[in-house]
Amino acid sequence: MGLRATQAVPVAEDADRSADEGLARWRRRAVVAWALVGMAAVFVLAVMGLAQVGQAVELLLVGIVVGFVCSPITNSLEDAHVPRALAALIALVVVVAVLAGAAALVLGPCLQQLMALLRNVPSYAEQVQAGMADFWASHGTGGNAEVQQVSDAVLAAVSSAGTGYAQDLAKQITSGMVSNVVDMVNHVVTFFLALVLGYWLAKDYPVICRELAAVAGPRHERSLVLLMAVASRSMGGYMRGALITSVVNGVLAFVGLALCGHQYAWLVAMVTFFMHFVPVIGPLVSAIAAVALALFSGLPLAVWSLVVMVVAQNLTDNLLSPLVMRSAVKVHPVLSLVGIVIGGALGGVWGMVLAIPAVAALRGVFVYFYESRTGRQLVSPEGALFQSGAFRDGAGRVEPALDALDDESFFEGSRLVPPGGWGE
Repeated sequence: MGLRATQAVPVAEDADRSADEGLARWRRRAVVAWALVGMAAVFVLAVMGLAQVGQAVELLLVGIVVGFVCSPITNSLEDAHVPRALAALIALVVVVAVLAGAAALVLGPCLQQLMALLRNVPSYAEQVQAGMADFWASHGTGGNAEVQQVSDAVLAAVSSAGTGYAQDLAKQITSGMVSNVVDMVNHVVTFFLALVLGYWLAKDYPVICRELAAVAGPRHERSLVLLMAVASRSMGGYMRGALITSVVNGVLAFVGLALCGHQYAWLVAMVTFFMHFVPVIGPLVSAIAAVALALFSGLPLAVWSLVVMVVAQNLTDNLLSPLVMRSAVKVHPVLSLVGIVIGGALGGVWGMVLAIPAVAALRGVFVYFYESRTGRQLVSPEGALFQSGAFRDGAGRVEPALDALDDESFFEGSRLVPPGGWGE
């Protein structure tokens, strides 16, 4: 009996210990779950709060984008022994000159074609109604009379609403400029302030990053620098790459559509440029717009327009994008779609545009902290959501920073690390 009692005590202690460990694990999981819920709630509240200060958000976003675009030019000029302040100024002048040249070249023809489209909306609506009438005359029977009535009613309502909206928009464009002059001045002032902000970000971001690392302290210095590196590589690389590919896609679409005789080649090219910033959905929308507008000039033009849009998109995505997007963290289409939906719900068009770089940054941060805490390698060249290069040091240990960045040479040309390194 004594022996059995002595054996029962360790067994009971082991059972209690296992129960305590299980309870502790569930507590940790609950804490992590509620922490994620809390972060999501804070993010939503922050977005809702930012919506109330739209001009400040516009200033910040444009300034950050300009800073990201100017920073590689500034770094290259600094490597050529140009003082950084002057290098940042030259980069800003180059960016402004390119924007001004593009606006002077594109805006005039686009506005003319937009006005022509708005004027033609009533005749296009009549064409659609006449086409549907011919269709029902050929295929209508007594059995589908109710379907025909509903279809005609819906088409008439849509045509009337579209015509009214087009007329109102045309009036706003032609006569609403004076009444909206205050808003225009506010946007112009915000844009120029954003240019100033972009200049200072391009000039001083290495020093700012080092100061923030010093505030974080030696214990968290590397982690903070890594987070800033991920943001710079994913968001900056994506924005620069997206800008280049969007311009090329728009130019290819314009050239192809103009050669085909598309009446709205400039306008469709502008739509293609802007919609290319919205992955997955954007190219589809621009292709539908090109084909739909071409249909009013005939079926052959619509077919050729579809061919042009598909070819332009594939040339941009399959040939150019892999080259210019090397400085951006890869994002799987599933994550892209989820990010676009959430970004659109929270921030409208701007939210959809910024969703992909934000998802890329969050992905990199997650990879870094997961691998740092667990010691297990999450990324893989054959992966899907976490597809990227898998890096290990000479001893075979996982390197979370390189896995998060997917670039072993990123820090070599980066200004984020102090000139003498972190030190040991």
